[in-house]
Amino acid sequence: MLETEQDVVGTAIGVRSGHGTVASCATAPAMMHCGGWQKVGTVAQPVGRVWAGDGGRLSQGDVAALTAGGRRLISDDLRNRRRRVDAARDPDAEATPGQPPVQPAIRASRSRSAATVDPARSAAPVDDDESATRERWAESPIRRSQVRPDVQLADAAEQSGLVAAITDADGRLLWTSASRQMRRIADRVGFVPGGHWDERSVGTNAVGLALHIGQPATVFSSEHWSEFVQDWVCWCAPIRAPDGRLLGAIDLSGRWDRDSPLARLAVESLGKLVEAHLPADVLNPAVIEPGLTLRVLGQPEARLDGCSINLSPRQYEIACVLAINGPTTLATLRDLVYGARPVTDTTIKAEMSHLRRLLGGAIASKPYRLTTLSRVDAVDVLDLLRRGDVDTAAHLYRGPVLRTSEAPFVIDQRHVVDATLRLSLLATGSAAALLQYASIHPHDDAVLERVIELAAPGSAEHAEAEARLELGRRDDLAW
Repeated sequence: MLETEQDVVGTAIGVRSGHGTVASCATAPAMMHCGGWQKVGTVAQPVGRVWAGDGGRLSQGDVAALTAGGRRLISDDLRNRRRRVDAARDPDAEATPGQPPVQPAIRASRSRSAATVDPARSAAPVDDDESATRERWAESPIRRSQVRPDVQLADAAEQSGLVAAITDADGRLLWTSASRQMRRIADRVGFVPGGHWDERSVGTNAVGLALHIGQPATVFSSEHWSEFVQDWVCWCAPIRAPDGRLLGAIDLSGRWDRDSPLARLAVESLGKLVEAHLPADVLNPAVIEPGLTLRVLGQPEARLDGCSINLSPRQYEIACVLAINGPTTLATLRDLVYGARPVTDTTIKAEMSHLRRLLGGAIASKPYRLTTLSRVDAVDVLDLLRRGDVDTAAHLYRGPVLRTSEAPFVIDQRHVVDATLRLSLLATGSAAALLQYASIHPHDDAVLERVIELAAPGSAEHAEAEARLELGRRDDLAW
């Protein structure tokens, strides 16, 4: 296997950020050892144990070439490995001469699993509280990594007929993305957000094992403890903070006949890149998020260098203009905050003076501008929508921008955020995300009707949407 070959380096995933390439670990020697297949052009062919790379580079397409071909790419070695693993299912089985023994980590995991998990169970347990799972995902330091591992894993899963997942430190799946081939299978076994894949929940599996031993893990076929995943192969890498804390794991999984050493290599390499590009508050936990943080969606809140500050409604409006619009002249500030209402320069300057004091002097003049970092949740939501992460954006959305404000700039921002989120949800949002939006905007029939289209008849989401629609119709009749 690849992990015993000392001359193999590289990965199948080149990592991108929203501003181009962050890093790439796609380089590799021109001749690569890879489980008995040689890539010639775009076709994988058996040639002993040599992999010929294209000019020394591997891409996501190479993973797909190895794993997406189904039985066309099953070597005798892979079939024999499946037979050996099946024969060694007994945790007390002794190694047969000439055959590799059960890995010690797998054997130890089986022993732990035997005490807590029924191998005949039908699926992993899944949390009922979807909103709690979405909240954990929104806060996940893995999600917030600059390399955007969810995008990388989703691409790899789609190209290769796999399912991808990101977990928390307890083995709870926070995010998944499945190819067409794996989507229904993953749903059936609880490989979905909220699913518990720690060893105590489902026994030996790559997620649970990687988190338990703190190292990358591969679990193949009936090495899995639970029978419902014994036709799977899973590759998982734990993610650690610089201080050694486990943050969670990233995982690729598929049918056993998709096994490829390159998949494990890709997951391990992506894991290292995620660890190298974790958000600042994880890389250095002692550092408090600097600057001004404004929450203007729903109940407003402001923090300066991690400490709460009390702003008046007008000060929130001015702070929004400076944080979102950037440097602003006195005349422009008057238009954006006060509109056509009569106001003197003295009044505006007095408001700026009060706000400057609250922000520790972090406002310069001519033009007015913030001299500290700033972050606004309304901007975060729009950024998530641009990235296509509609469900997370819906979770972070807690209501319209400064709901009661009549400042022209705020009214415009309120419309942009609400309309962009609503249209994105109607196009690609999940039923749960649509219901989250409907809980804030309860009279939007189109949103509720979309939930009814998406949710399975008889499901809680379907029933809630119908109930909300009926309630809205009663309110209309009352008027």
